[in-house]
Amino acid sequence: MHKQYMDMLICPLCHNELEWHIKEDNKDRVVNADIKCSSCQAEYEIRDEIAVFLTASLSRNDLWEKTESGLEKYLRENPDVYKKLMNSPENELNGADYWYKASYFEMKRDFITSSRMFESAFQKIYNDDYINGWKAQMDYIVEEIKDNEPIIDIASGKGYLIEKLLKETKNYIVATDFSPTILVRNKEYYKFKGLYDRLSLIAFDARKTPFRDNSIVTMTSNMGIQNIEQPGEVMREMNRITYREFMCVMQLIGEDDEVHINFFNELGSIAYATRANVMETYKKSGWDIKICNSFIANVKPTSEGEIIEGARIDGFPIEDTKIEFCVVKAKK
Repeated sequence: MHKQYMDMLICPLCHNELEWHIKEDNKDRVVNADIKCSSCQAEYEIRDEIAVFLTASLSRNDLWEKTESGLEKYLRENPDVYKKLMNSPENELNGADYWYKASYFEMKRDFITSSRMFESAFQKIYNDDYINGWKAQMDYIVEEIKDNEPIIDIASGKGYLIEKLLKETKNYIVATDFSPTILVRNKEYYKFKGLYDRLSLIAFDARKTPFRDNSIVTMTSNMGIQNIEQPGEVMREMNRITYREFMCVMQLIGEDDEVHINFFNELGSIAYATRANVMETYKKSGWDIKICNSFIANVKPTSEGEIIEGARIDGFPIEDTKIEFCVVKAKK
């Protein structure tokens, strides 16, 4: 983690000051450190440049860890499936099997092969409307970056927006996620890509962040907010830590899309499903918002695996529908 962020950080549990015991550093980064809250005595750490500010008070479902360990275990226990997946010509694999093959190479840190395959995988899995609508939102955010302040990205996952920001701006970026597993992958991947110099990695839960009040000038998220549980808590926390602006890529369904309204209700994630839901959720947490750069896309369900039978990349949509890609710009 870059040293410039140390003054921005506090205890995510009680919001009091931190005591830093730096064990290893270099000119710009803290490499290894033990961190303790001066008030509640909660303990955090930096290990191999990744800061971990996770709290024990919140339960989490680390899908990144489950997916990696689950895929490796499945292929190990099913050698015939592994052999067929690895030996099948790439052009004969459907989208889901192709994606999981790329994921296997990524788990083995063969980024040359996995990067090439993932570029093709999007074309196999998603239609042009989906890809164009999503990319248009990332382009919009890059164009809206007006200064050289650090950008804090929330629920970064594999960091598609982060990669674009690192390539096309001069800003320092913080990638965040509650999964240390994906952040370890990101460190190795962005080093491989030659994009690590301006990147820091911090693990925390977006419902309890380690940032001071009003400490973040520009915050972003690329469809990550919609996957976080307890949306009201998240939006209030984002409001607490943001000084100026929060730009979030989202995909919204129509008010008349009854099938998917029911789908998101069953998942307990209706708060960000439609325009009306988004506006209500944000405004209840003290934000003024604008929905920008709207792109209406016709989308289809993603394919299921044929070799890895039944495996699917996305659970949404469950049938053909229209979605609105957009950037939600929020200010206090």
